[in-house]
Amino acid sequence: MIALQYEDIMNYVGSLVGPGDEMQVWVRGKSNELREHGVYPIDPPRGRFLELIARIKSPRRVLEIGSGVGYSALWFMKGMGRNGTLEAIEIDPKVASKLQEVIKKAGLKRRIKVHQGAALEILRTLRGSYDLVFIDAVKDEYPQYLKHAMKLTKSGSVILADNLLWHGATLLQGVRTEGAEGIIEYTKQIFNDARLSSLLIPLGDGLGISYRVK
Repeated sequence: MIALQYEDIMNYVGSLVGPGDEMQVWVRGKSNELREHGVYPIDPPRGRFLELIARIKSPRRVLEIGSGVGYSALWFMKGMGRNGTLEAIEIDPKVASKLQEVIKKAGLKRRIKVHQGAALEILRTLRGSYDLVFIDAVKDEYPQYLKHAMKLTKSGSVILADNLLWHGATLLQGVRTEGAEGIIEYTKQIFNDARLSSLLIPLGDGLGISYRVK
């Protein structure tokens, strides 16, 4: 029997998905240029997963907590219907400015709204219900994001969260990097909340998906 490494599997999956369309490739490049501002885009396989969830769910309103320059947003928009809208929260002014540039270049100004500022402050101001929430911001704040996400969703909504493996720090005893405790607590909560049916998918750095049962 051939012993495959996880990296080998992900490389194979990545080769099947490909890099995305021309706009997505360009935006991923722009994301990599802003690493010093904390921009770390998801990989194409996770992007394809977001696209597929959007196609299956057909959300009218999507909320993205931690948007970077819009790489994951483009995957969502690729899977959403023409009437679907997305609200993006981004804390860094320079990154938010680049996000606005991406939105304009992609012809999505009428469908994507940017909230620039700290996520926890902005989340307190949002109203209404979202069909899908994607969490990918400050890891220590994940439990608080979940609290807000539960207030901003309803039965049938989907909550996604990236980096639930956090480079293995959430699995290995005694290894606790910055952000690990927040992710561990978030993971405990989504699996112990009777209102949610959740799964941690070992895709990339760990992608959590929760469906609101009630």
